Amino acid sequence: MITHRFREELIRLEREKVFCNRNIELSNRVLVIGTFNPDNQSYPVESNNAEWFYGRTEKNKFWRHFPLALTGNSLHPMDGNNGGAISWKQYCITNRVVIIDMLKSIDHDLVLTSQKDGELEFRISEDLSNVSIFNIEEAFHGVTFEKVLYSLKWSDAKNLPKLVAIRDKINRDLLEIGAIQNMSQIKFCMAPWRNDAGPSWNNALAE
Repeated sequence: MITHRFREELIRLEREKVFCNRNIELSNRVLVIGTFNPDNQSYPVESNNAEWFYGRTEKNKFWRHFPLALTGNSLHPMDGNNGGAISWKQYCITNRVVIIDMLKSIDHDLVLTSQKDGELEFRISEDLSNVSIFNIEEAFHGVTFEKVLYSLKWSDAKNLPKLVAIRDKINRDLLEIGAIQNMSQIKFCMAPWRNDAGPSWNNALAE
C-alpha cells in the first residue's frame, strides 16, 4: 500500500472539519490542493523527510511562493524563517488556509521510485478503484473558500489522464456542495519546486 505521509490529518479533516486544530466550518480564505506526499515506507529514500505539507524545503519552495503571494512574507528556511511546521500551521490558522492532497493512498505493491506525478499515474488503476481520494463532500459540506489553488500546472496534460479525472471530480464536488460558487475561483499555479513559480502564485491570488 502506498500511503500518504499525513493521512491521519486528512482523515481528521474529513471526519471533524478540523485542520491545524482549527474548526474550518463556514468561511475560509484559501484551499490549496496538491497531489500526494508519500510516507517513508511508500518512498524509502533519505530525502523523504517532510515534517509537514510541502516540507521538503531542500527543493520545494511552496513556503516561499504561497505566503509571499498571500501576505508578503516568506516562511521558507532559505529566507531565514526556521519555524518549520509550527510556523506553517500557525500561518494556516491565522490566514484561514486549508491544505489537502488529492490522494490519501494507492493500493499497489510497488513502492515509489520518485515523487513525480507520472509515478502515481502509473500505479493508479484505469477505473480508479485502487485509489483513496480525499472526500470533498465529507470534509467541506458547510464550508466555503474564496480561492482554490492547485500546486501544479498540468491542467491539460495528456499523459496524466487518471490524475486529471480525479482533479476534475474534486472540482465538480467543490462546486456541487457550494464550497465555491463558480469554477473561476479555481487557479492553477506552477509547481512550487520551480524557482520561477512565484509570479503564477501572485497572479492566482490577485485575480
